[in-house]
This record gives sequence, structure tokens and C-alpha cells, in this order.
Amino acid sequence: MAVVSLFMSDRDSSTTFTDKKSADNYDKMLELAENVSIWMEKSIEGLSEAQIESIGLLIAENKDNLAKAIKGKSEILLENPIEADVDLSSSSDSDDSKVTKISG
Repeated sequence: MAVVSLFMSDRDSSTTFTDKKSADNYDKMLELAENVSIWMEKSIEGLSEAQIESIGLLIAENKDNLAKAIKGKSEILLENPIEADVDLSSSSDSDDSKVTKISG
């Protein structure tokens, strides 16, 4: 029987990874999403909590393309379709073969 080390996300205990780098990247993405959400909630009135959370996750998951767009290459946002339906259980830095769901 093989022993597999699992790394758990600090911010999402239902998600585990087989390598520390993927878990750390996922935590950083969730932290960015949370901070963007808080910033938006303070800055824009009338958005629902679900909308704020979705926008925060969308920005966090696509931060690299957004950074390129801000630096003057705005067409990159049109070239690379952005997933509008954000799923908390997925991370752009890991694939599903490295993720094990645990109940808890």
C-alpha cells in the first residue's frame, strides 16, 4: 500500500492537493478573491453577496490576463474567454488528478 501525502487548503478544508505548491497557490487565489470581494463591497453599492463573491473569484482566477490588460494589452481579455461560472473547488494551478475531496 502506497502512502500519499496530501496538502489541505487553509481557506477551503474540503480541497486537498498532492503537492504543497498547488495548495499554496490555491490559498493565495482564495485570499485575493476575498480581498477583492471586500474591496468591491465597500466600493459598489447594490451588488448581492453572491455577485460580489463571483466577481472576486473571477478576478482572482484570471489575475494574469487582467494584469496584461491593465498594462495596455486589453484585447487579451477578448482572446482568452473567461469562465463566468466560478467553481470554488477548482484551481487554475492544479488539475483534477491532484485533488482529492474529503468529507468534513
